[in-house]
Amino acid sequence: MIAAVSTIFLALILLAVVYAGVGGWQLLVLAIVGLTPASDIAVAVVNGVITRQIGGKILPGLELRQGITPELSAVVVIPTLLTGISAIQRQLDRLEDHHLSNPDGNLVFALLSDWCDCATEHNADDDHLLHEAAFGIARLNTRYALADGSLRFFLLHRRRLWNEGEDSWIGWERKRGKLNELNRILRGATDTTSMSIEGHPASMPTGIRYVITLDADTRLPIGTIRRLVGKMAHPLNQPSFDPRAGVVVRGHGMLQPRVTPSLPMGSEESLFERTFSGPNGLDPYALAVSDVYQDLFEEGSFCGRGI
Repeated sequence: MIAAVSTIFLALILLAVVYAGVGGWQLLVLAIVGLTPASDIAVAVVNGVITRQIGGKILPGLELRQGITPELSAVVVIPTLLTGISAIQRQLDRLEDHHLSNPDGNLVFALLSDWCDCATEHNADDDHLLHEAAFGIARLNTRYALADGSLRFFLLHRRRLWNEGEDSWIGWERKRGKLNELNRILRGATDTTSMSIEGHPASMPTGIRYVITLDADTRLPIGTIRRLVGKMAHPLNQPSFDPRAGVVVRGHGMLQPRVTPSLPMGSEESLFERTFSGPNGLDPYALAVSDVYQDLFEEGSFCGRGI
């Protein structure tokens, strides 16, 4: 259907060009150049029609008025790179902001960090950067100590491995690898590439049920995590996994909330920002919800932020 609509749009454009007197090789060049925008227009038209006809489905959720309960414990993680002292401090500040806007008791926070890619396994600044990150996490745990003495903030840092394809020493599988190994640690694995930090082996609290992953620049409105956990915990959303097919056949194993850009407004706006960064601009996350594939098939592309 999208191909048919795209062809129609492109044909109309070319007819208009021919009518204006353009032909020969110029017409061929315009046809090739116009294929991509015609396809984008077709996708937007078809998706818009389907969305208006069918509409998105609002998932039920638990309100969790008393907060996140122990059996619904969650961890908020930010995959990041240790690139410099100022960058580490920004990530620690962001982690603190997430806690202050979502202060539920059964919620912990973690930085999942790697060093930058390197031609050698170790770099001269590695230990210094790791120490700064560990010191910042310890400072947050002191500032926001839990009544029972358990930790609220964690740092999971991984050593570099040699990658033949990249011809470099990198953190295994980068962001995807961080989340993969976090899940293994939560399930009790002790053979990941996460390092012991100042004598403490990589570990996380037991009983964590949900993982909320954010980008380094993501902001969480007040109470967002409680609402996400409430959606996942509702009985109608419980995932049913088919081990033979290897997929979730009912319910949801992952949810992705609406993500909108946070940009300067008014006099602080630049001409570039006003031109390109609205809800119809270049940001691929602004239109992630509602998504036709999610509305029709309850499946969609994961943009790196969700539960």
